Amino acid sequence: MESQVLYRFDSGQSADRFLNRLKRGAVAGVRARRHQGGSCILVSYRTPTDNTFSTTCQELDDLASNLDGHEVSL
Repeated sequence: MESQVLYRFDSGQSADRFLNRLKRGAVAGVRARRHQGGSCILVSYRTPTDNTFSTTCQELDDLASNLDGHEVSL
Protein backbone atom coordinates (compact mmCIF):
# COMPACT_ATOMS: atom_id res chain seq x y z
CA MET A 1 0.00 0.00 0.00
CA GLU A 2 1.20 3.51 -0.71
CA SER A 3 1.09 6.23 1.93
CA GLN A 4 1.30 9.97 1.44
CA VAL A 5 2.28 12.60 3.99
CA LEU A 6 2.18 16.36 3.49
CA TYR A 7 4.63 18.59 5.35
CA ARG A 8 4.40 22.37 5.72
CA PHE A 9 7.42 24.52 6.54
CA ASP A 10 7.78 28.06 7.84
CA SER A 11 9.75 29.07 4.76
CA GLY A 12 10.40 27.95 1.23
CA GLN A 13 14.07 27.63 2.11
CA SER A 14 13.34 25.04 4.81
CA ALA A 15 11.06 23.17 2.41
CA ASP A 16 13.88 23.15 -0.17
CA ARG A 17 16.30 21.73 2.38
CA PHE A 18 13.84 18.98 3.31
CA LEU A 19 13.22 18.13 -0.36
CA ASN A 20 16.93 18.09 -1.17
CA ARG A 21 17.74 15.82 1.78
CA LEU A 22 15.05 13.39 0.71
CA LYS A 23 16.30 13.37 -2.86
CA ARG A 24 19.82 12.61 -1.59
CA GLY A 25 18.50 9.56 0.29
CA ALA A 26 18.11 10.79 3.87
CA VAL A 27 15.08 8.49 4.15
CA ALA A 28 15.16 5.38 1.98
CA GLY A 29 12.34 4.50 -0.41
CA VAL A 30 10.47 7.80 -0.55
CA ARG A 31 9.45 10.08 -3.40
CA ALA A 32 8.95 13.77 -2.73
CA ARG A 33 7.70 16.80 -4.65
CA ARG A 34 6.46 20.32 -4.06
CA HIS A 35 2.79 20.74 -3.26
CA GLN A 36 0.65 23.90 -2.95
CA GLY A 37 3.39 26.40 -3.56
CA GLY A 38 6.86 26.65 -2.14
CA SER A 39 6.38 25.79 1.52
CA CYS A 40 4.75 22.33 1.29
CA ILE A 41 6.29 18.99 0.34
CA LEU A 42 4.26 15.87 -0.47
CA VAL A 43 6.05 12.60 0.33
CA SER A 44 4.96 9.18 -0.94
CA TYR A 45 6.25 5.80 0.15
CA ARG A 46 5.22 2.16 0.18
CA THR A 47 4.23 0.60 3.48
CA PRO A 48 5.09 -3.07 4.14
CA THR A 49 2.32 -5.54 3.37
CA ASP A 50 3.71 -8.32 5.56
CA ASN A 51 2.85 -6.78 8.95
CA THR A 52 6.43 -5.69 9.62
CA PHE A 53 6.99 -2.38 11.37
CA SER A 54 8.13 0.54 9.24
CA THR A 55 9.94 3.54 10.71
CA THR A 56 9.63 5.62 7.54
CA CYS A 57 6.93 7.96 8.87
CA GLN A 58 8.85 8.59 12.09
CA GLU A 59 12.05 9.28 10.14
CA LEU A 60 10.18 11.77 7.95
CA ASP A 61 8.61 13.46 10.98
CA ASP A 62 11.99 13.76 12.69
CA LEU A 63 13.67 15.23 9.60
CA ALA A 64 10.82 17.70 9.06
CA SER A 65 10.84 18.71 12.72
CA ASN A 66 14.57 19.43 12.57
CA LEU A 67 13.80 21.89 9.77
CA ASP A 68 10.81 23.51 11.56
CA GLY A 69 8.25 21.59 9.52
CA HIS A 70 5.17 19.70 10.55
CA GLU A 71 2.70 17.27 9.08
CA VAL A 72 -0.60 18.70 7.83
CA SER A 73 -3.72 16.98 6.49
CA LEU A 74 -4.06 16.46 2.75
